[in-house]
Amino acid sequence: MAAKSGRTVFTDGSGVAEVRFLYENTPGTEHQARSPRHAGSCRLSVTGRAPRGLAGSYFTSRFTVGDMDLALVDRSMEYATFVDARAADRQTAAAP
Repeated sequence: MAAKSGRTVFTDGSGVAEVRFLYENTPGTEHQARSPRHAGSCRLSVTGRAPRGLAGSYFTSRFTVGDMDLALVDRSMEYATFVDARAADRQTAAAP
């Protein structure tokens, strides 16, 4: 898989910041039949000095669009990667 992205953060003094980014994704060969090369864009708004979430929308060159509402779950864990966080989540779910 190969991916490229760029981002910009905008603020207008109102307490709302926007993160805007473009990306280009070339999936690995095993995924290309169901997920061809594509590009997309996203715009997320962040409010407050200690934000607890983001909200925004996305569009892809595959003509998919959608809205996102992301919530902060926990800052204390400081996982280095998504794989680390997913593994910890699975361990928690498996615990009695």
